[in-house]
Amino acid sequence: MGEIRKKLPGMKTLISVAITVAYFYSSAVIFILPGKTFFWELATLIDVMLLGHWIEMKTVAGASRLLEELIKTLPSKAHVIKNGKIIEVPIDHVEAGDKVLVKPGEKIPVDGVVIDGFSNVDESIVTGESKPVVKKPGDKVIAATINLEGSLTIVAEKIGKETYIAQVVELVKKIQRSKSRAQDLANRAARVLTLIALLGGFITFIVWFSLNYDIAFALERAVTVMVIACPHALGLAIPLVIARSTAIVALNGFLIRNRVAFEKAKDINAVVLDKTGTLTKGRFGVTDVILLNNDFDETKLISFAASLEQYSEHPS
Repeated sequence: MGEIRKKLPGMKTLISVAITVAYFYSSAVIFILPGKTFFWELATLIDVMLLGHWIEMKTVAGASRLLEELIKTLPSKAHVIKNGKIIEVPIDHVEAGDKVLVKPGEKIPVDGVVIDGFSNVDESIVTGESKPVVKKPGDKVIAATINLEGSLTIVAEKIGKETYIAQVVELVKKIQRSKSRAQDLANRAARVLTLIALLGGFITFIVWFSLNYDIAFALERAVTVMVIACPHALGLAIPLVIARSTAIVALNGFLIRNRVAFEKAKDINAVVLDKTGTLTKGRFGVTDVILLNNDFDETKLISFAASLEQYSEHPS
């Protein structure tokens, strides 16, 4: 009904026409007219389209799970410093300008600026950088990142829907609402096919009836044309392509901002990156050993280095 109200018939309109015509004609054949029913074709059409919608909804559900995981990364409470006292309050009670204390091992609750303390912060969840980033007074911090070592006192700048993570959540919602270029093309094709199906059915009826065939025979041919004009494969193929492509890129760590832009990615012939951190696997290791003098051999040097790092949590 939405497509009809907007005067933009698409895939849903075409399917509705085929289902309606097949059902009412088949019902008429059972009770009134002679001819063949289309209940089998009707059931097949409904099953195929429901399967396509199920696949599409499954893709949306996958994005919803990602959304839930992003929301879970935000802490529920924060340590706010007021009048020299540290008060634990729900995260939605923190206001811009509040001083927030982040203890070692805690997640940073808001976007803000460090005013006191020194620590390493794990920002991999938002930047992809596997190596912890040093934070000192004057540096900005992002909500949901993890304070690894020392205590930090920050001034809240962005809270609630203004935080970086909240904007990512909104981005995921936007992805769910967006349509791909393939879907737009399918809707435009369906718009034309709807007119062709209706016109073709009408012409078929007129031609067969003008050839002195009875109304039942001509009507059966007209209904056949309108049912066949419904693109079963198109309704199933597009959700399959979208689901498969979305799954593949998600497994490789990509977040699609726009499906149309994603489809144009096939034309990319060069990729420029501003840093290498996002390309790492997040596992530190020794790649090369360079001896500056002959006091140690390579095996002995590695042994000493391993002994020093054995009880250390430092990443380098």
